[in-house]
This record gives sequence, structure tokens and C-alpha cells, in this order.
Amino acid sequence: MKILIVGGGIAGLSLARALELRGLQADLIEHHADEPATGTGLYLPGNATRALEQLGLLEAVSAEAFAIHTQRILDSSGRPLSITHTADFWSGCGPCLSLPRARLYSILRGALSHSTLRFGVSVVGIKQANGFCEVTLSDGTSAEYDLVVGADGVHSCVRKLAFQASKPAFVGNVCWRFMTPNTTGIDGWTVMLGDGLTLLAIPVSERSVYVYADMAVADNEARNQIREIPLVSLFGSFAAPVFPLIANTPANTEVHFGSIEQVVMDEWVSGRVVLIGDAAHASSPSMAEGAGMAMEDALVLAEILTTTASPDAALAAYSQRRRPRVEWVQKQCKARDKMRTLPPIARAGVLKLFGNALYKRAYTRLRKPA
Repeated sequence: MKILIVGGGIAGLSLARALELRGLQADLIEHHADEPATGTGLYLPGNATRALEQLGLLEAVSAEAFAIHTQRILDSSGRPLSITHTADFWSGCGPCLSLPRARLYSILRGALSHSTLRFGVSVVGIKQANGFCEVTLSDGTSAEYDLVVGADGVHSCVRKLAFQASKPAFVGNVCWRFMTPNTTGIDGWTVMLGDGLTLLAIPVSERSVYVYADMAVADNEARNQIREIPLVSLFGSFAAPVFPLIANTPANTEVHFGSIEQVVMDEWVSGRVVLIGDAAHASSPSMAEGAGMAMEDALVLAEILTTTASPDAALAAYSQRRRPRVEWVQKQCKARDKMRTLPPIARAGVLKLFGNALYKRAYTRLRKPA
């Protein structure tokens, strides 16, 4: 079977690896000139690290990662609202880890031995006929494939070419992401909640911490205005332990700003074109499941392609198997985001009384294999 993977991020590289483990190889293209250079971090819950183990890469990732044993929720003044012992909850499934996103890319890419990788190339056309896809690339070349996999993220080019009316939708938040020295001794997943504001810090090594901040905004005009306001001003009402990481961030720190968008689709398959990862079902980061869902997609698709009689039957089986799990994650993301918009007093009461119960309700289903 001749397979083209479009997208060299976590979803695409994971699929290439999963296919190789099952005796298949693929062509992979990525529109960036090389591996996406990113100065942000990545948190991997237990189901995501289980997927890494299935890919044969958990040992390599663990060697580069920081183990996360707790998740703490604080109010903007630093008062504790909830603590979850994640190591206990995910025991028997996989460890919770965090690391620089670029390191995971490098490990995934370095694990490939038979796939053909081309960077700086994108898809400009897909024509389907007689069970094949004729793909035209930005360098003027074309080729025929049995299957095209769109693993090219929330603004997927493959989705635009092969699916109807599938634009991502703004969920009402903008975010900032960066890495900085861990000057306040953050030792676990630590989030602080304010009025329409969230500030999260996750250590990714003994010395570095990944900081994620978001803010509820109304529309595009508000987004553009907020982008110009310093983070120190926006989050000035916050206290330790997270706010000092913003106040003391080195001047040359690369800060990534963006809008949070989701993708909800009725179909992920169009003929011999299939979408995986954020291209199919991006959601807000409140469940930290973007990477986990992408790797699970890759493993399931590779399994079904090698155990099902025909590609068409395999794609139908893939959607049927993955959709309930993905829809659950998207539903939980919406619920958790809605909870954050409660008045501070009501939110604090809910988290103090039910914080652990809410965590277990959201994630217990994901402890089961994909």
C-alpha cells in the first residue's frame, strides 16, 4: 500500500513510526523547511505515555522528560483549591511526563528508518478516482497514492482540499506560551485561576519550566488589542508561585501568542483521504490531550490498515473506533473550560469539594486502551 502522510508534527511522525512497526512505510511531507522549531513545552498524561510505549519510545522520552506526580489548582492569590496525585491515578497505565516539544519531535523523527521524509513541501491538489489519490505538490511534482493522511494540524491543508465546510472555530480564548528558568521551584503541574485568566506552569527539566497563560476575549478586534499588552500588566493581580515566572522572564524569551481553536467534523474520511490528530478534532488544551489523541489515532490507524481486508473498510473501522473517545475528550474540554468561567467564589467551592472527583470523571475512560 502506497501511503502519503501530510504533516511532520506529532500525529504524522507517530503514524510513520506505527506503520514501520507493522512492516509498512510511507512518504511524509511537511511544509516547514525542517522540523518545526518551537520553544514550548508539552505535558503528557498517562494515556499519552502508554501510546509512546506502544511506539517503542517511552524509554527514550523518559530520559529527556520530567516526571509529574501532582496537579495543583490555586486561585490567583495562591490559595490551594485542589490537588490530584496524578502518579497514583495513572498507575498501571503510564507515567505523566513533561518535556520540550522539540525533543519529542526529534525522538519521533529519529526513530524512523524506512519512511521517506521531505520538508519544505506542501500539497496543492488532491484528485480521487478509481480508489487512488493523485496528489500534486508545491514543488510541481505529482504522484499517485492508495491513501492520503492529513496530519497537518488545526489549519489543515488536506482538510481544505478534500472536505467541505470544515474551518476551525475560535473557542473564546487567546494564549501565550513560553519556556523560562524555574526560579520559583515549581515541582508539578501548577495552575492559577483568575477572573477570565489562567496561568499554568509545568517543569520540563530540573531547571526549566513551561508557562502557559490564557485569557477570555470576545472577538478578533479584542485579540489584536490584547496582543500588544505586556503579560505582566494583564496578570498583575496574580501572586506566587507562577506570576514571578512572568515578572522575571528574560528579555530575549520567545513568547508564542495565538488563538485557541477547535475542529469538530461529522466525517474524518473522504474516499481515500483520512484526517488524524488536530486536523480532524482539535480541541482546547484544558485536557492536555492533543498529543495523546494524535498518537492514539496513529496507532489505531496503523493497526486497522494492517488487519482489515481493504483500505475502505479500514478507514470506516478507524472512524468508528476512534470517534467515541475523541468526542468524549472534546466534551470534557468544553465542560472544564465552562467551569473556569464560573464566578471565582463558586468555582473555588466546586474545586475544593469536587476537584479530584472531576479529574477522575474526565480521565478514567482514557485509562482504558484506545
